[in-house]
Amino acid sequence: MLIKNRAEFNSLVKVFDFNGFAIYNFKNIGPHRIELTPKEDKERLLFTLKGSIKANDIVLEEKDMAYVPSGQDIVINADSDSVIYTAEAATRKKYEFYVKKYRDAQRIQVGEQTYRRTVITSIGEKDPAGSFIAGYVENSVGEWSSYPPHRHDDKPEAYIYYGINPGFAVQLVMDEEESRAYVVHDYDTVLIPRGYHPHVNTSLTGSNYAWIIAAPFDSRNLSVQIHPAFKNVKVGKTHYTVS
Repeated sequence: MLIKNRAEFNSLVKVFDFNGFAIYNFKNIGPHRIELTPKEDKERLLFTLKGSIKANDIVLEEKDMAYVPSGQDIVINADSDSVIYTAEAATRKKYEFYVKKYRDAQRIQVGEQTYRRTVITSIGEKDPAGSFIAGYVENSVGEWSSYPPHRHDDKPEAYIYYGINPGFAVQLVMDEEESRAYVVHDYDTVLIPRGYHPHVNTSLTGSNYAWIIAAPFDSRNLSVQIHPAFKNVKVGKTHYTVS
């Protein structure tokens, strides 16, 4: 499902809510203060794709990611022209608040020519969280990403795109029932509840995206299934495991 970027400012906008996995967006013009009230049994992620913010007086630079445990409120003070996202999902356990700095996150160079990218894992399998695994992908110009095509139908995922304009990219979502292609631009979101989901960008600007997985409590991992037609494609070093 494609959710196009909405030109709404100084207002918290719900991007989607899929069985309790939800994402919200806030774009501000001028300095702004946002108060997020506590939610029991819901953990949150907080990050910005443009500008810096303060979260409970802790500075988050662009693409830093904060984990906010269930039951904790958060006060966000945003600089001018920030693009802020929060995600929420169910959790059975309350962890501590922590921040993963973008510059310190795990980085892996993935793929070969025509499908090269850098995968940044901010919230990994070993980090404390109930459902979330999340990070960023920075793609090579004019090449494929999320490739070879893979799926993880038990773990819904969202891609939030940036660094594309004035070009565009194409996100595919395919399973046995249907295949869809979405043309995406900066701050568009695609929800992937199931299916293979390869991505390709143009040679004008390339593309990047934040990826957020909300996994069931008993399968919070990065196991995937490769499309049978692509099982012999060289994967090399990667962030996921083939089940």
